[in-house]
Amino acid sequence: MEDDYNEIKPVQSQKRPVSLSILCIMTFISSGFSLIGCMIIPFASDLMIMLVKQSPDLEPQAIDDAIMVLSAGGKYYLLMFIVTALSFTGAILMWNLKKNGFHFYTIANILIFYIPIMWLGLPFNAVGGLFALMFVGFYALHLKYMH
Repeated sequence: MEDDYNEIKPVQSQKRPVSLSILCIMTFISSGFSLIGCMIIPFASDLMIMLVKQSPDLEPQAIDDAIMVLSAGGKYYLLMFIVTALSFTGAILMWNLKKNGFHFYTIANILIFYIPIMWLGLPFNAVGGLFALMFVGFYALHLKYMH
């Protein structure tokens, strides 16, 4: 009887829900592509601008916005790289069921949404805002599984 009291019992780790795994994987993919883009665009912007200008399918406003983003410069892309890395880090932490990852992710995605508006003067992007809000909401539904 006394042995039962002194026995060390393993702590059961909480299992990550499949839906949280899917959200994290989607974030890993999108953040990964964004990080790569932030590293490549400053060096390839001239070529990319030339390709955008030659695209017959884009409307003039879309061409102007794309050129503005592609011409943003190294400081802009460095900032976006850092903020995107924060979002990626948040997803890694949530993958490991760490609640502070949600806060990292949310702050990063608010910044990712607003930096182009504030830095470049781009118009409010309702679709981008809706996607960011949906992902933050979906992650928020999983906070009960995190510690």
